[in-house]
Amino acid sequence: MEIFKSNQTSASLLVKYAEEKYYKVEDNKNIEKYLMIYDIFIKARSFYIINKIFFFLSLLSGITVLLWPSLAIFAKDFGWEKGFINSAIVQTTVTGISALTYSIYNHYKKRQMHAENLMRFVVYSEETMANIKDRVLQEMERIDSGFSFGKSVMTDDKKGEKK
Repeated sequence: MEIFKSNQTSASLLVKYAEEKYYKVEDNKNIEKYLMIYDIFIKARSFYIINKIFFFLSLLSGITVLLWPSLAIFAKDFGWEKGFINSAIVQTTVTGISALTYSIYNHYKKRQMHAENLMRFVVYSEETMANIKDRVLQEMERIDSGFSFGKSVMTDDKKGEKK
């Protein structure tokens, strides 16, 4: 199986490499490494799919924001005069949707990069399996945390401090 293909993600390359190095060998003492890499790959692939969708939505909505004022002029030229096209509320909503799609793309792109970097750590690390497992579990917990709006406003009831 050829693992080196130009149109693949780093996560895909690393999981194929790990399959060859850790899984398809007679002495598969590193099967736990392959399991960790594959588990991380599942997350990275999910993030990749979300990224792809929101990248194109972000691109489309960004172009819409740029072209919206021109759309209002063209609509008037064609005799299609509707008040909502010139409305500041509609223009603000379109801009807000554009910002939201970019924010979602950016959030999951960072998560994908963290997952791929974690995969690199597992593949290239010469640390003990115990250290690798600890680091992977800590990083996976951080990656799985998602949006963390509540952490910045939650307080510790006993001390009255922010968590």
